[in-house]
Amino acid sequence: MVGKVKKLKRITDRLLSVAFYICILIIGWLVLQITCFTTFTIPSDSMAPTLQAGDRILVNKWIMGARIFNIWDALEDKEVKIHRLLGVGKIKRNDVLVFNFPYPAKKDSLAMDVMLYYVKRCIALPGDTLEIRNGFYRIRG
Repeated sequence: MVGKVKKLKRITDRLLSVAFYICILIIGWLVLQITCFTTFTIPSDSMAPTLQAGDRILVNKWIMGARIFNIWDALEDKEVKIHRLLGVGKIKRNDVLVFNFPYPAKKDSLAMDVMLYYVKRCIALPGDTLEIRNGFYRIRG
């Protein structure tokens, strides 16, 4: 009888240890997703042939700094306050960017849907002059 109790205690201890490590892994994964990197699925073929609809990309959040906001407020269409962590780099020409497209909220302000993402290529940087004629672009700067 004592042997069965010890064996049951060992099995219970192992199961609790495994459950604890699984919880730690899930929490670690969530922290990495929020602060370091995340994945996105390309919704359309607007970036073809580089990226096709349905492709999955991994986004490095360290370059510009991760945005921290209350996702539950965003899901309920409430006003969302966004805080940005410090970034370690700068955007370069031809980088592929994932961003929220701003739209006019009022006459004097812009808003964005934090749950709707766009994936586009950066073709010009601050200080560049961008000229578009007949569907072709030219950059001076």
